[in-house]
Amino acid sequence: MLSLANYVMRGPMQAWIATLILAVLTVWLAPLGLLLGAVIALVTLRVSETDGLKVLAIAVLATLALHQLTMGQLWPGLVAVMEYMLPVWLLAWALRQTQKLATPIHLAVMLAAGSVLAFHLIVGDTVTWWQAVMENYLAPLMTQAGADLPRATIEQISQVATMLLAMFLVMLWVVMILLARWWQSALYFPGKFREDFYQIRLPLSLAILAAVAAVGSLFTQSLILQDLAAVLMIGLMFQGLSVIHHAIYLKEMSKGWLIGLYIMLMLFPQVILILATVGLVDTWMDIRNRWTQA
Repeated sequence: MLSLANYVMRGPMQAWIATLILAVLTVWLAPLGLLLGAVIALVTLRVSETDGLKVLAIAVLATLALHQLTMGQLWPGLVAVMEYMLPVWLLAWALRQTQKLATPIHLAVMLAAGSVLAFHLIVGDTVTWWQAVMENYLAPLMTQAGADLPRATIEQISQVATMLLAMFLVMLWVVMILLARWWQSALYFPGKFREDFYQIRLPLSLAILAAVAAVGSLFTQSLILQDLAAVLMIGLMFQGLSVIHHAIYLKEMSKGWLIGLYIMLMLFPQVILILATVGLVDTWMDIRNRWTQA
């Protein structure tokens, strides 16, 4: 992947070509959107916000045009633009202004939280809305594929669909900006990414909001508080990861601990809550500074 970043940084033409190719491929291979977003962020971080906007425009136009030609409709392309193009440019712009990784993470959380609030206010009963979407669109596709989507499963997924989607978006946006920052560090400032990652520290106000939303959702069973708490906790999860990485580096522990941690993170969603709790505690106790002084 570093070779891709190196090619992009050779000049504007190379950046435009790479962006166009990735935008075309992403229409059929959605996971490549992660690389496309990272390229947009890298150009924004290393060259300028204006050049980042140029590659963003190329990606948007190519995506919308291809969706219109292949599917006869623009809305899937608009979804792609809002999923891994425009937000990551905003995050890269914010990181360029402050040079602190906590800034784009905080912004990603706020964007997702604002989207969750807007969705609840516009839709109202989000569970019923998701049930209708799955019954009208997902269930028929499953039936055509020879599978069945039980009513009970639809109801269960509908309860957490908003929360899972918002959490996924925060993780996707932050991973893209971290990848772009790692590329920039590896090409121009070796070791800078690790230094920046160890310093991730989100505002105390976000930690307070997360705690209030989490406690409130437990006592009120409010779906909107539940969704907001999950989104805020994802941001704190990255701070928790920063604390763990710093501890392993400081104590010169084996990298096998990190490999095990990420395997558990992929297999057990509960690990997200544990890491978020570590990040929450760190906002008050400044764990890394205490360890460094010790």
